[in-house]
Amino acid sequence: MSSRKLQLADYSSFAHLLENGGVFDSSAQRKELEDTIEKSTGHDIPALEDEIRELKVTKTSIQATVSKFEQLLTPNAVNRLPTEILTEIFLNVRDTATGYTTTITEGLWPISHVSRKWRNVAISMPQLWSNISIGVIETPAKNELQLLNTALARSGSHPLHVNASFSWSTSEELGFQIWETGARSGRPSVKTLIPLWPTEEQLSRALIQTIVQHSNRWKTASIHVLDSYYLHPIHCQLSSLEKLTYSGKLEFRSVLFSVAPKLREVEFSGTDSGMYQLPWTQLVRFHESQIPDELPADDLVFHYVEILRQCDQLEDFGAVCVCVDEGLGPHPSLVHNNLKTFRCSDFHLVRCLTLPSLQNLHLQPVPLDSSPLELIPSAHELLTRSRCASSLRVLRLTAVVLDHSIFDLLESTEGLRELHFAFDNRDIPEITAFMTRLITRLNTSLQFAKPSDQVFLPHLEEFTSDIEAITGYESPTFNIQFIDETYVDMVEGRWNSSGDGVSQLRVVKFESHVPATLSGFTDRCIQRMKEMRDEGLTAYIAASMSKDRRETPKIYVK
Repeated sequence: MSSRKLQLADYSSFAHLLENGGVFDSSAQRKELEDTIEKSTGHDIPALEDEIRELKVTKTSIQATVSKFEQLLTPNAVNRLPTEILTEIFLNVRDTATGYTTTITEGLWPISHVSRKWRNVAISMPQLWSNISIGVIETPAKNELQLLNTALARSGSHPLHVNASFSWSTSEELGFQIWETGARSGRPSVKTLIPLWPTEEQLSRALIQTIVQHSNRWKTASIHVLDSYYLHPIHCQLSSLEKLTYSGKLEFRSVLFSVAPKLREVEFSGTDSGMYQLPWTQLVRFHESQIPDELPADDLVFHYVEILRQCDQLEDFGAVCVCVDEGLGPHPSLVHNNLKTFRCSDFHLVRCLTLPSLQNLHLQPVPLDSSPLELIPSAHELLTRSRCASSLRVLRLTAVVLDHSIFDLLESTEGLRELHFAFDNRDIPEITAFMTRLITRLNTSLQFAKPSDQVFLPHLEEFTSDIEAITGYESPTFNIQFIDETYVDMVEGRWNSSGDGVSQLRVVKFESHVPATLSGFTDRCIQRMKEMRDEGLTAYIAASMSKDRRETPKIYVK
């Protein structure tokens, strides 16, 4: 319907009335104006009303379509997830997050800045803020301390998992100046004023003092602090601590960790456990590595034997050390009936022990070891003496001498389920010869068919190997030749095991962390491995392509 637009000329005769405020001289004038308006707009208003109705219908339709697309395309679709599912997602973020708690752009902080719902859910979960990681940051700022306090406040009374790493050492004088601020309470004050732009040491002291205030909530703690002065208040304040990893130096015997009623697992790195009083009788796991070389060899062996003697509940023990074979007296001897996992680097200690319950053995000689040839034979003697060779389930060999003694050891461990090798890149030719022989022995395919009582390692389910780079060792690109058709034949034969006394291989892995090519691993080999992977075999074959470990390795099978 067409309509005539209103013209100003239609109202020209009434202009003087409108200018005077709309006061009419008579009712006749008012009636004349009303008639003029009706005449000029009578056809326009119905048409406009019809058009408005049509536009409203169109608007409603468009809004409905937009709403549907918003539901499908909105980038924040997870906002509609139930709180229970969102909670599980947040916990997964917590468990996989990296970086310090004191960095606003890392870890959990970003999830509390996405939306109001996310923030409310995140703040309402004290367990979400229970993983506390602090350390030195190159450009320290005061807000790092505020972030730590915020995270601790949000964690409520929930047990804490603490990781504190500080590679600095302050002087005793500076320490006393800060320490005396909390002397009356016996603890350093967390309210110690620090500058707006603190130094690395100033901020580090404040962060440590803050986390120490919550030591009764520590459930696990990984502490690397060269100066343990600021840790003193934790003595007798570790009522929840179950697992401790510690690296640091002490000048005097310490009682820091002597009172911890729930402590069961202890690991020391780069420090001497002989400098600490620990609740030995309650420990179930103890590991130590990088022992200071000042400790005489005799003392070192007796030290570890004494730890095992005190810890009759111990199930997992590890000692990476070197005992120089000079003037050693008679070895002490000990039978430990409870130990199931044993990691050792020196044959002197191995020869001292009898472990009838042993199930998991890890042998790892250190580079300074002057008698690496003795470790494997000594381990074989240990298994024989302990009468546990047939019950051994896991064997890990790291950088051991590759000779016939390994096969002698393996032939006695017919119940082995897992076999793990870690080589270093110094002996690639020896690795190739050894692995070629081992793979041939493991092969159970038709051309090597044997009765089940003659199969080498008949119960093997997991077979892994990797090549590590030695720090500071210039590594060229190696050609790894033992990952070839024979390797795939071995895997396929054990994967397709008929069950006649031979276990099915479930996990197979090879990884080179040095630049390497796998010239024998042809496309056909890769295809066969992938077919077994698709059937359920856990398979991983990869090799680095560069000396830069930040670069992604070439993955042949995953």
